[in-house]
Order: sequence, then structure tokens, then C-alpha cells
Amino acid sequence: MSTHTNSNTATPEAKKAKKPGLFYRILGSIGRFLMKIVWWPTKIYYKEKFPQDQKVICICNHYAIEDACAIYHQLFGFKGRIVVKSEAMDDSFVGNFLTALCNAISVRRGESDIKAIKEMMKELLAGGKILIFPEGTRNKSKDYKELLPFKEGPVTIAIKTKSVIVPTMYYKPLRPFGFRKNRLIVGDPIDLSEYYGKQLHDVKDEASELVFRKMQELRTQIDDIVENYGGNLKKYERAKNAIK
Repeated sequence: MSTHTNSNTATPEAKKAKKPGLFYRILGSIGRFLMKIVWWPTKIYYKEKFPQDQKVICICNHYAIEDACAIYHQLFGFKGRIVVKSEAMDDSFVGNFLTALCNAISVRRGESDIKAIKEMMKELLAGGKILIFPEGTRNKSKDYKELLPFKEGPVTIAIKTKSVIVPTMYYKPLRPFGFRKNRLIVGDPIDLSEYYGKQLHDVKDEASELVFRKMQELRTQIDDIVENYGGNLKKYERAKNAIK
């Protein structure tokens, strides 16, 4: 059976899969430059922990769509893909801009979005990187330190593609243009190889709990660095080394 689809019968999903035109590619290039230089200046702790030569699922706490900015340009180097809720991509202009800006993957929340999962796995199996917000939605709690329950998608995809999970954590919701210093910490890569080859339904809960616990530990660590040592990493490390 022919798989050819003409412009009159193309599904909305097929149309969205098209690469953005020249206008959006230029707009995306300008946006990437501004992200790096102006929009979201962010101090990153332990940037060296982020592996550049492995398949990586990067996870982060989530306050707003801008959370991807520092990670995408400082850790990903404008490479890899970012998972974005489908509602943000429904508008033609926004969808094309996000695709050009950060190679976004549109995912439908609350559903098993097979198309999105295949795109993520394709990127990872090619040796790439993706950014997922495991809380699944923006954290609107007044207590910005509280983590919402995690979705199982990141660990499921990590196990299937044999990718490491790299936890990252913002201290507070981002502020643009240097109005307040943004801070992000990178945690140790999480190796889930002990779960490879096992039935996912038997191990995904345990793996998700492990990842959630590592994120909670990272939350405690960045709180300590900022609140007890004024954000000075050297002072923090000297104090911790003195305790050992």
C-alpha cells in the first residue's frame, strides 16, 4: 500500500512533522543567540558532570517553558531535542519557532504518545540527547522547592535505549535578562543498567523511585550551596571536605 500523502490529505501530525521554513530557521538562529547572550543568564554548578559522549536523558524540575533555555544552550550546545507539551505547539507560529529554536518534540500529556516516544528513542539510539520534565507539567506550587510526582516515561525510555539519566535542578524559577541570578545544578549521571533486560512492568516503579530520590538529593544540595554558602561553590566544597 502506498504511503504517499498529498497536501490535501496530510494529517495534522504529518504537517507538524515538516521542518520549519527559512523564516523560522532564521528566527530560531536569532533566538538561540539571544538565549546564550541575553535572555537567561544562568550559573551552572558541576557542568563537567554532564556527559557529552553518551546517550543522555536530561531531566529537570519545571516551572515554565523557559526552563529549557540554559540546559539547551549550555549543556546541549544547541544539539539534541527538547520534549514540549502539544498545547504549546498547537499554535502554528509558536510550534514552528520552538522547532527551529530547540528541535522540539511535541508530546500529548496524559496519553501514550507513540509518535513522540519513537522520536525520542530515535534521537537517543543515534547517540543524541533529549530533555524531559518528569513532573509532566509546570510546578505552580507556592513552595517552589516541592517536586511533583514523576511520570514513568523517562526511566522507561532510558532502559529501552540504554541511556543514562542526568538529573538537573533549578534553585528557583528562571528570571530573564539578569534581573536575578539563575542557578542550575547538574547531578551525577544515573546508571540504570541493573534494569536492562528485565520486564519493564516489574522494574519501572523501582527505577522511578530511584530517580526521584536522586532529584530530591540534588534539591537539598543546591539549597545548601545557595542558602548556606551564598552560592559560592568553592566555600561549599571546602566545608564539605573539612567534614570528611
